[in-house]
Amino acid sequence: MKKVFWILITQLMIQLPHAVGRPVVQANVPIVAEDVHVGWFSLATEKKAVAIYTDANDYNVVQIAAEMLADDVERVTGLRPLHQTVGSLPKDACIVSGTLGKSQLVDRLVKSLGIDVSGIRGKWESYIITTVQQPEGNAPLLLVIGSDRRGTAFGLTSLSEAIGVSPWYWWADVKPLRKKVLYVEPGFFCQGEPAVQYRGIFINDERFGGWARWAEHHFEKAEGKVGPKTYQKVFELLLRLKANYLWPAMHPGTQAFNDDPENARLADDYAIVMGSSHCEQMLRNNEGEWKAVNERAKAKGEAGLGSFNYITNRQMMQDYWEERIKVNGKYENTYTLGLRGIHDYPMEGAHTTAERVALMQQAIDDQRNILRRNIHKAIEEIPQVLCTYEEVLDAYHHGLKVPDDVTLLWSDDKHGYCRNLCNPEELQRKGGAGMYYHLSYHGDPASWIWLSPLSPAFLSTELTKAYTYGARKIWVFNVGDIKPAEKEISFVMDLAWNLNRWKPTEAHNYTRYWAAKTFSRDLAPEIADMLAGYYRLQAAGKDSHVWFVNYSDEQIGQRIAQWRALAAHADELSSRIPEPLKAAYFELVHYPIRGAAMINEYQLLARRSMVRATTGDGDEAIADGRRVEEMFDRLNAWTDHYNNGILDGKWADFFNWQPYHWFRSEKIDPPYCTPEVLEQVQNSPKPRFLPVCEAVSVEGVSIDSEMEGDIPLWIEALTPVENFSKAAQDNVFCHVVSDSGNYDASATPINNIWHASYVGPMWSRVGMLHLKKGSNRLAINSLKPGTRIYKIYMGLYPPFEREPRLRIPASLYQSAQGGVERVEGLGYTDGVLAQPFDTSSYQQIEKAPFVEYELDLYDGDTTIEVRTLPTLHLYEGRDARYAVQLGDTVPQVFSIQTEDFTAEWRSNVLRGYASRSLSVAATGRQRLRIYLLDPGIVLQEVLIHSKE
Repeated sequence: MKKVFWILITQLMIQLPHAVGRPVVQANVPIVAEDVHVGWFSLATEKKAVAIYTDANDYNVVQIAAEMLADDVERVTGLRPLHQTVGSLPKDACIVSGTLGKSQLVDRLVKSLGIDVSGIRGKWESYIITTVQQPEGNAPLLLVIGSDRRGTAFGLTSLSEAIGVSPWYWWADVKPLRKKVLYVEPGFFCQGEPAVQYRGIFINDERFGGWARWAEHHFEKAEGKVGPKTYQKVFELLLRLKANYLWPAMHPGTQAFNDDPENARLADDYAIVMGSSHCEQMLRNNEGEWKAVNERAKAKGEAGLGSFNYITNRQMMQDYWEERIKVNGKYENTYTLGLRGIHDYPMEGAHTTAERVALMQQAIDDQRNILRRNIHKAIEEIPQVLCTYEEVLDAYHHGLKVPDDVTLLWSDDKHGYCRNLCNPEELQRKGGAGMYYHLSYHGDPASWIWLSPLSPAFLSTELTKAYTYGARKIWVFNVGDIKPAEKEISFVMDLAWNLNRWKPTEAHNYTRYWAAKTFSRDLAPEIADMLAGYYRLQAAGKDSHVWFVNYSDEQIGQRIAQWRALAAHADELSSRIPEPLKAAYFELVHYPIRGAAMINEYQLLARRSMVRATTGDGDEAIADGRRVEEMFDRLNAWTDHYNNGILDGKWADFFNWQPYHWFRSEKIDPPYCTPEVLEQVQNSPKPRFLPVCEAVSVEGVSIDSEMEGDIPLWIEALTPVENFSKAAQDNVFCHVVSDSGNYDASATPINNIWHASYVGPMWSRVGMLHLKKGSNRLAINSLKPGTRIYKIYMGLYPPFEREPRLRIPASLYQSAQGGVERVEGLGYTDGVLAQPFDTSSYQQIEKAPFVEYELDLYDGDTTIEVRTLPTLHLYEGRDARYAVQLGDTVPQVFSIQTEDFTAEWRSNVLRGYASRSLSVAATGRQRLRIYLLDPGIVLQEVLIHSKE
């Protein structure tokens, strides 16, 4: 009897207003279910969906979000709710939504029902969802109350997601499953402020993948430009993701965002804050609004705007900026300050750091004066940003004075590793700090814009570190074409909203959570397991980078086998996906997994075929070569299916698996073994390594050949680059002298070298040798300063790296001390790091956190290698160090800090690890202890190398 009594009392309390004792449910959105529960709000029955009422005086975004909710209810149930703006409350059950202080309808209900809104009043983007009774009558109300315009919209979009509509219903074709009825859990659901104030994306490199071409040729075919129709879909997606910020597309050829005033007006309707990228000051698209204007003027014989040079053309540039602020200053924006060149290049006219600092300082002062003249707020209240990207960070560290109210926007190193965060003084700045972070990148040393490779655990680790060190004002993500980074965009937006929900040790669970929401609870474990494998393999070499990574032959075999197993699983699971979700499964899971598997085979088997041909394994070399041809055809067919084979060509021209290196090639570009190549090898002298010390001596090295013939010469070296150029004349690093002729040897840098002064160590085919039967001589001389030669090889293709005797995942330590945590899915093994991030650096090694391993070392073991993620220091003046102690020896301290564009950094980000080694001084059972001296060090693997 007591149990029944308390059930009745509980149900009664659920139906009473919050002010008189309703229990507070600790969640930010109610459950929406098909099952009938006593006291639950009936959102839709089989015959009718309740109406949605808003105040006509409320913000445009509130009306838009209410229409979106009505659309979503119809998508799920087939019944469209009425959405109407009203001044007074109808008598029927309904949804009422509005913004405090803007909606009289909501303000009256709050007052008459005594609803406690103290948790959101005056807060940023906060909302309440609650069920109450009509002030007059018994009809129930579902209230969505926002603290500001986006708070209300986010409350409504949260309901949309709760009824089963994914934010990606359009961009990734996640069709909601049909439901006959919808009941909303009663309670008082209060969502406070997000962890990060401005959360958004940067659409970039949109002409390499296909976002712009797709929009111009298909989605906005009538106009032939990227315009409001496309951006409306982007704004809607951002609202559904609870994002609020956009840097629009800006590559040459894409219409500048502000060329069409409707874009900015539409952004304001959707309450999206507009900004501009690191190289576009004051909302200006310099490619489209300066460079293109000059090109058109030149074609007409007119003067144009002149050079983008603040020394010679300062007034014109000021007028250019001020014109934009006069037009767009009425909207909600952030303003990028400072000075760079057009697109992603350093500023014109300045040749030294001191000159760059002086020009930037002048530009910032002038830009703030423009803002003062045109925006009727105190300058300290206008959101301004200094993007410390590339040379701007160097200028900042060399004396650039940034006003205290300006937000310092830090950046990762373009490959996901935070390169500089706030020091203790910067943490006190009024303007705070933010993070510009890459989920896609076109640039040095090799681009990665086709697939999305970064795991939730990796993203959580780096972004939590950034947040810990003050990056809380802005998070903006370079997302390339948006697709195929849908999962990763969802994760970082969820993280920016609630940082503690997906802390590093929990982040590996996100894929299961996401898959359950997107597909089903039953399928989620399998999808999560596949994606975990996908992320691990990508961490050991992104799909677009594996050509450049020096794997061992064993690693290549294992890697291909693992990719094939993942692809086979993805194929099999495809048959079990419900029909309405097949397109979404293809886009979000199947295409990236099978695509990554095929491009790995395409690139790695091309290399292996050449190595096998060199070593005389002709049959296997030919088999690998045929598989390369097969993968090339399959990659074309797989991508064509995405573009043209699903949804009647909805995504036509969107995807290209060759967006950068081997650019849009109609043939196979990486060298691979064919019968003709094999014949060439069989008619060549024997391949072999040549001793470097002899080759670079005055006398040179003697080569005894069993036959006359031609053979390629390869040199593995670290080499200087001139003019940031891949041209042979800018990469000459030595001179080759042989009996058959002399020539300069040039390195062949990988992909992009925009900012590189050195490349390597890497193999370069520097020329051919003609050997006569018998004795021959080769000498290497005239080495350029800074050149370091590691190996010399003559043969069709150099061999793979040797496999170490033993690999030990870092997480398999025997003991640990001092806040050490294992983070599942962090890197290519489970990462091991010390927490929290804001600990001090250790100068006394023995006091630092450590992990220990028990090693059995044998005769012939030469070195112990420690591999870590190539993380960087927290901020200028700190380091990224660990110490290694073998047995009772003195610990050796290693730093893995590298600077952008150095040769080591280039190598690290391609292969996914930094490496340091120590010599083996004793054999037998030995204790290896690794001390984590600086926060952010992430252990991956311990390797033992032995003699050949």
